[in-house]
Amino acid sequence: MKMILIRLLREPLLHFFAVGGLIFFLYANGGGSGELPPDVISISSAQIDQLAAQFNTIWRRSPTTDELNHLIDGYVREEVYYREALALGLDQNDAVVRQRMRQKIEFLTDISAQMLDPTTDELKTFLSANEKKYMQGSRRALEQVLLGQTPTQDEISLALQDLKADPANNTSVYSKRSFLPAELGLSHPEAIDSVYGNGFFDQIETFPTGEWSGPVVSAHGVHLVRVLDNEAARFPVLAEMRTTVLRDWQVDKAKELRELDYLARKERFTIEIFGRERPTGETP
Repeated sequence: MKMILIRLLREPLLHFFAVGGLIFFLYANGGGSGELPPDVISISSAQIDQLAAQFNTIWRRSPTTDELNHLIDGYVREEVYYREALALGLDQNDAVVRQRMRQKIEFLTDISAQMLDPTTDELKTFLSANEKKYMQGSRRALEQVLLGQTPTQDEISLALQDLKADPANNTSVYSKRSFLPAELGLSHPEAIDSVYGNGFFDQIETFPTGEWSGPVVSAHGVHLVRVLDNEAARFPVLAEMRTTVLRDWQVDKAKELRELDYLARKERFTIEIFGRERPTGETP
């Protein structure tokens, strides 16, 4: 029994519900201050400090006395209109208000998720479970010669033959003038395609390193390419991207906890849906 209790106390979901319950308790009870009469608008020193802090965040300085009084007057005006709107029932059947209230509940749930502290093993498991997302693609460094838009087959063969025979040969003899870089350092497929055109990387992916190959066709014309360096795709270790994995884990956990929170709240209601046709064979 003692071991079961210890495991429960270490369970992140238990922490989530405990923190969430405390937040909602304080919210529902107004921090223990008691509910004020509906015709009283009370502004505490803590609320004034919050208004001043918000001003400081925007303007990088504390508000003057006049500015703070203006902020307080604005808060009072907002509260007056808010209470009058509630009294008139303007919050009822308003899709925007309903959506905003839902977002506030979900926000409180998300805060609880951000407070969770996963172990290294949990992050490693999450990293492995999302291998496709974190796999780092292969990279290539290359040198290219642009032979023009419509070189003949003989021109292509002759240039390729000469360059293969002497890879250090002066490529300007064969290259047409263009704004394309003659060389590109180690780059991912997307970066290579952004420079030389879509599909360029796919054509050079299997080219041997250090040898002129081709032809490669792009929107710019016909190229000969020499792959200078080749880095295969690899899966990173956690230490290389712990911050990113932790952020993604928290986002994923927030979705999970949000759904659990919704299901727990939904249990308190009886759901009745009228006017919907039942599937064939379903009993009333």
